Amino acid sequence: MKPLFWTELELETLTPPRALTRLAKAGIAVFEARRIGAGRVRFKVKSKDLQKIFAIFPRSCYTVNIIRNSPARLAAEFVKKRAVLCAMAAVFALLVTASGFFVLRIRFVGSGSWYAEEALPILSEAGVRAFAPFGEERAQRAERALSALPSVSFCSVEKEGLVVTVTIEVNAELPVQEPQKQFLSPADGRVESITVMRGTALVSEGDAVQKGQPLVSGEVIVGEGENAAHRQTYPVARCSLLCGGVYEYESAEKSEAAERRALAGALLRAQGEVVESSVTVSESGGGFVYRIDYTYRLVCSVNAGRTAG
Repeated sequence: MKPLFWTELELETLTPPRALTRLAKAGIAVFEARRIGAGRVRFKVKSKDLQKIFAIFPRSCYTVNIIRNSPARLAAEFVKKRAVLCAMAAVFALLVTASGFFVLRIRFVGSGSWYAEEALPILSEAGVRAFAPFGEERAQRAERALSALPSVSFCSVEKEGLVVTVTIEVNAELPVQEPQKQFLSPADGRVESITVMRGTALVSEGDAVQKGQPLVSGEVIVGEGENAAHRQTYPVARCSLLCGGVYEYESAEKSEAAERRALAGALLRAQGEVVESSVTVSESGGGFVYRIDYTYRLVCSVNAGRTAG
């Protein structure tokens, strides 16, 4: 019985009978074999035996051509090809859909587009960065952070395709202050607390610092692991310092009123909230000197009008 999936071949050789004998010895069934000319024979075989046949008859000595396939084989190949194409199309559509959620590039437009260098780390901290998924919540967080930049009157973060467009408009009437690149201690003291929103802390709580000493640098680390890189930007930080001071008050009399006046003078001299004080009184030139040793809390910040997102 002729198989459902068959292929008709034409074999060209000097000895067709010997070639057919080789097929029989290899266990390949041959159907409807007929000679069609000198050294040429046509026959049908099961389609699954094609690879074996081409292996038996090397092209250097034999010429084997496929003449036609059975209707059933043609239909099967058609369905197989269509299935592969459909699968490829589905995978392509899935990739296109998935890629639509990610960001490939960020571009800046508007009168404040020159803010790009400062805006990029703000966007990154809000989650809007290249090769990262994009979401409305991240966009709104980035917009709030960018809106706090000096002179910014309007900003928007929108995505179309794989590109995020950041529009920044500035108010030309408001001057833009140059951000400080380092956070320097305004006085001698001891660090009570320090909060860094952008940058790298150079001191810790409890450290003694001197006036002009760097507290926070503008360096930040972008990325993780082997992809981590140092990036220089401006710091955004706040610090509480406990600083010491001395105030002396001369009085002709020794009294509680004189002591209160001495304490009031110390409060006026202090640059922050007085958290601790002590009073000593000594005689001098027929009068009295009130010495106030006090500790005050000095809260300072850098680029406070800006934001770290």
